[in-house]
Amino acid sequence: MSRDIPVLDLTEWRAADAARRSETGAALDAALRATGLFLLRGHGVPPGLTDRMRTRGRAFFALPDEVKRRYAVGRPYDNGWRGLGGLDVGAVNGQAGAPDLHEAYHVGPSLPQPGGWEVPPCTGDPSFDATYYPRNRWPAEQPGLRDTALAYTEHMTRVAHEVLGVLAAVLGLPGDFFTSRSRRATWTQNVNWYPSLRTVGGVSEGQMRVGPHTDFGTLSLLDRQQGIGGLEVWNEEAGWFRPPFEPGTLVVNLGDLMNLWTDGRWRSLRHRVLAPSDAAPDEELVSLVYFFEADPDAEIVPLAAPVGGGAGMRPVIAGESILEKVRGSLTLDLVSSAREGQG
Repeated sequence: MSRDIPVLDLTEWRAADAARRSETGAALDAALRATGLFLLRGHGVPPGLTDRMRTRGRAFFALPDEVKRRYAVGRPYDNGWRGLGGLDVGAVNGQAGAPDLHEAYHVGPSLPQPGGWEVPPCTGDPSFDATYYPRNRWPAEQPGLRDTALAYTEHMTRVAHEVLGVLAAVLGLPGDFFTSRSRRATWTQNVNWYPSLRTVGGVSEGQMRVGPHTDFGTLSLLDRQQGIGGLEVWNEEAGWFRPPFEPGTLVVNLGDLMNLWTDGRWRSLRHRVLAPSDAAPDEELVSLVYFFEADPDAEIVPLAAPVGGGAGMRPVIAGESILEKVRGSLTLDLVSSAREGQG
């Protein structure tokens, strides 16, 4: 069925024999060819940590805008706060419309150091490192957010690497095929706040919490909240539909880099988050989305057939590809207001 979404249990996968892994791999391969996502159990992320991450993020968004502006992003690829209306994801594909109805707080790679400060996984090239490893902006008004985010993203990075190992096995590749090109991987952890209809006051024609798009990186890990104005995904047979919701699982969806890496064999998931609804005017949601990419200087070369899909895609440099798409999705007002907020 075109709406069938498999579940991968990492605990079971680790213990499975070759026959069971082959069966699981076939189900994953079919879903990734058709749609581009699956659900993930057995990931080992403590539920209490996830709850704290969501609670700390929600508390940050409750701060006055003049406070949040102190932590605003200052350029397209940056960490910190992005205000309501600061993103139009459809613009990347030439389908610019109404800005997306959500706020976001972005966290990126960092290595905790004694004394409570961090350094990114730098290369030693100041210009390169400043471009791809922007500093985190931790809000003094929410001191618990920093430690919670660092603990949560450590788990997300672990899970991403393990999932990439599974995907390599599904393709019959060496287990470190993807992870060997992700030792200094860029990633962004979003806390996305989807305010209620009552809060935003109204919705423009065609406006959504997040418009139709594909993610830019290798894979994304989503901890979602179920809602009327929630996630929908797309494939050619079913069109738009709601993927299954199972508490405690993560949604794993593939991005543009993985679509290119497999030369079209696997899809980059097309998805959207619906607008707040008149049927639930007080519904607000908080999603935790971890976007994993690759080493920014890694050349992503499409896999040859029969492993690759034979689409004839051209190689890209991972970081350059990400930056180009990020620049295309941000509104000019965002960059302007963020710079004012930094002043």
